[in-house]
Amino acid sequence: MEGNIKHLDFISAICLFLVSVYIIWDSWEIHEDVGGPLYASPGLLTLFIGTMIALCSVLLFLRCLKNVGIAGNISAFKHWFTGFIKTKETLNTLLGIVILALFVFILLPRFPFLISSFIFMFILMKVMEAGSILKITIISACVSGSIFTLFQIIFKVPLP
Repeated sequence: MEGNIKHLDFISAICLFLVSVYIIWDSWEIHEDVGGPLYASPGLLTLFIGTMIALCSVLLFLRCLKNVGIAGNISAFKHWFTGFIKTKETLNTLLGIVILALFVFILLPRFPFLISSFIFMFILMKVMEAGSILKITIISACVSGSIFTLFQIIFKVPLP
């Protein structure tokens, strides 16, 4: 178990460092847009948080390099990733992300909320093998109708 965690720590350290660089960059942009001294800038807290994340990610990266080095961590990650990407759960998760993108960027702008949410739930439940076609259809219709009724009609919240 300890060996499996090391290569994930290695990749996490790299990803966190990249995120922290983005946070620091954006914080500095906020400071430049607002002007004035840095200690009064609204981006000071995010600059501090980004710097701390960068420091922690560098410490994690150095700890990962101590035992097996860069080549060992990369080969361990490649070995883990090739097995991980082939699992059914991973493929279903990626397919779920694609279906969510289809819902947000294609269905919602073109169809009313009730129809697009029904299509989204139906496809997602079918991919996840949640039951028979009849059961999926009934559940999708009931949930979409309930959400529409609760928010649009009862709470008067405009839906997309």
